[in-house]
Amino acid sequence: MNRLSTITLSTALILAISGCERPKAAGMQKPPEGPVPVTTTEVKMGDFPAILQATGQTQAYNTVQIYARVNGYLQHRSYTEGSFVNKGDTLFVIDPSDLKNSLESAKAAYDLASANYTNAKAVLERIKPLAQANAASQQELDTATANERNSAAALSAAKASLNQSKLNLSYTAIKAPMSGFVDKSKIDVGTYVAAGANGLLTTVYQTDPMYVNFTFSENQKLARQNAIASGKLTAPKDGKYEIELTLSDGTTLARKGSINFIAPFVDSTTGNITYRAEIDNSDHKLLPGQFVQVKVKGMEWKNALYVPQKTLLTGEKGKFVYGIEANKTVSPKPVVVGEWVGENILIESGVKAGDKIAADSLPKLKPGAEIIPNGNK
Repeated sequence: MNRLSTITLSTALILAISGCERPKAAGMQKPPEGPVPVTTTEVKMGDFPAILQATGQTQAYNTVQIYARVNGYLQHRSYTEGSFVNKGDTLFVIDPSDLKNSLESAKAAYDLASANYTNAKAVLERIKPLAQANAASQQELDTATANERNSAAALSAAKASLNQSKLNLSYTAIKAPMSGFVDKSKIDVGTYVAAGANGLLTTVYQTDPMYVNFTFSENQKLARQNAIASGKLTAPKDGKYEIELTLSDGTTLARKGSINFIAPFVDSTTGNITYRAEIDNSDHKLLPGQFVQVKVKGMEWKNALYVPQKTLLTGEKGKFVYGIEANKTVSPKPVVVGEWVGENILIESGVKAGDKIAADSLPKLKPGAEIIPNGNK
């Protein structure tokens, strides 16, 4: 290619490039000139349910550790580990041989004490009339009286020992103190079990009903108290809040619950206050230690200002809506927002009921832009 051809080609490319513009990405085009057609809506006022949300964790209604109350070799485990048992079901059996022998000894001691008491009582009954007739001395009467009292005391002690022996023998069959799920065994069959703190056998968890623990910050509680005091927020008349749970897979439980405990102090480490709800768990879908999403229902926002969520914009200085001015222009109205309720959002301040705002064409608007109102939506 000669030099003249190269110059000609280069000139053609420059002219081609200079005559084309790169297409602008969507949203980067300049706003159209002239008034923008805009559908308007109004800031409205209404009542809305106030729903508080928190992350909670389930807790067994009762957690009971099962200990051996007598010494002996663990003879049998009567339940399937991890299964559900009913109150009174036998969980373990300790070899009762030694305690049966102790019971027989206690029975013999009781029978002997009973015979001694019967004899001492008979002697006293014979001595009394003789002493009244001066046919027996006062010393003989005192001795008979003392023997009767001593034998009565010995009989009471023997009876107590017999009852304790019967009780100890009953402890060899270790029963569930309540209905619930049972943990694995902590001691193997055949092991010698010592009564007391070293004799932990297993743990029973009562899971119906179930507790759910969750927290709200001190600031959240103060904000609710202030809103209630001002009349913006109303609490349930009976003071009972409903609890709704959502599991980790998104399943929402149909059952409800109620708050039955609020900690009387603020956790100094987290600044949170602990709440506890009690819910039905008769189908045993919940297990202790699960994390769940908690919704607290029962309160209501009264005469709350609200706008559609789609009308809310975010600028350098925070949230705002475009207000419609009398001269058919728009101006940003900074607002303080509250809760999101369905397709609406509550407004705490910045606008008032009846104010007209832009409901669409928001990307095309800028402060002072002229509009063509298309009526309310």
